[in-house]
Amino acid sequence: MNIKDVLIAVFLFSLANMVMQPILAEGVPIEIASLKAPSNETELVSFVKSAVAHVNEVGKDKAIKDFMDLNGSWVRGDVYIFAQDFNGTSLCLPYLPKEVGTNRLDIKNDQGIYINREMRSIALNGSGLYEYSWRNPISNQSESKVSYVMKVDATWWLGSGIYETKSNSENAAVGTHLAEIAGNERDSLGLKNDNGMAFFLIQLQANIQGQLNDLDLAVSNSSHQLSAAGIGGEKARSILRNLISSSPHLAEATTGSPEGKIVIAEPDVYRISEGTDVSKHDVTVQLMDTKNPVFSQVFHLVEGYDASVISYPVFSPSGEFIGAVGAIIKPAELLGSIIAPQLKGINFSITVMQKNGLVLYDPDPSQVGKMLFDDPMFKPYPQLLTLGKKMAAERSGKGSYVFLTKQHDRNVTEEAYWTTVGLHGIEWRLAATRITG
Repeated sequence: MNIKDVLIAVFLFSLANMVMQPILAEGVPIEIASLKAPSNETELVSFVKSAVAHVNEVGKDKAIKDFMDLNGSWVRGDVYIFAQDFNGTSLCLPYLPKEVGTNRLDIKNDQGIYINREMRSIALNGSGLYEYSWRNPISNQSESKVSYVMKVDATWWLGSGIYETKSNSENAAVGTHLAEIAGNERDSLGLKNDNGMAFFLIQLQANIQGQLNDLDLAVSNSSHQLSAAGIGGEKARSILRNLISSSPHLAEATTGSPEGKIVIAEPDVYRISEGTDVSKHDVTVQLMDTKNPVFSQVFHLVEGYDASVISYPVFSPSGEFIGAVGAIIKPAELLGSIIAPQLKGINFSITVMQKNGLVLYDPDPSQVGKMLFDDPMFKPYPQLLTLGKKMAAERSGKGSYVFLTKQHDRNVTEEAYWTTVGLHGIEWRLAATRITG
């Protein structure tokens, strides 16, 4: 199971909690919709103590299996049980199952803090609360979080956390809106008319967001590896090669100096860009200013093509900023590989655009790369432009408009539902559309 599978389960579970009625996730009824996620420190402490009691009752192996079950009672939206042994090896991480068995002591948050080391120290002394910043798997934003950790025995510990920002209410609003789109009167399968398109959109959102998160995690891990290896030399080059080979959706990887020059570029064909000064590029400026991860909007690379970059700062073991690592993706290719296979045999279409109106994906290739708000192709269609502005302003919703068919032979009325995917504050609007007249 990868992150996209996790997000499907998380989102459908969240909808179940929102509307308090059963929904089928991949054909399996979620029967725990009434279980409430902890919402304050008192409830969080009780949740973790209950988890330790569960370990004592059923044993370590069975308990960890239960904690990892995305449809079980221990995963409640963005609240879940995580566990490590005192050597730092992950024993339980339901939203990142691939990381189970890996050592996570060197994982840092966006502020450069070794959070697992600090939580381990608390657990070694018994139990306690720990406040830090961490990425919410539902909103995909870095948010303030408080965790309660507790020693289980002399070999391992577990914990859970809640996000303290307003994102919970925001996520509830988004979830409620999507639940309304799906329809409160849907049948048990959620596949009646509009509901089928809405649920298709939700699952497609999870697929795309999962792929983005997988890519983001790969770059993050490379940043940690470069912390020890440095941003130049053969070790760094090997790390970049491994990063590229981790996904077919990564076209190029680079390291950059603190001055904003490309130090290493892989694969070999892009080595010509080594030494290039990119310090004036928006993504470089943002990373240098904030020392936080960056996901760029689509821009023209010095290598000669349009793409987006996921970039992470690299810090030395002592915490000194020593540069950055970036991975290049081509959005149209990434989105096409996910969306196109899913469109076979269905009567609706999918469009993806940046908030500025740039069309990143559409089954009609003549639209890809065009600016919705500026291109002459779209100007004769005021309803489409109005809806596009609404989509840019709102993370999810529905509407209708008049536009050309894919064959460009006549105008038709279409309805649209849309939602959002993205990373590090950059959002893409994902819309499902269908001809209605």
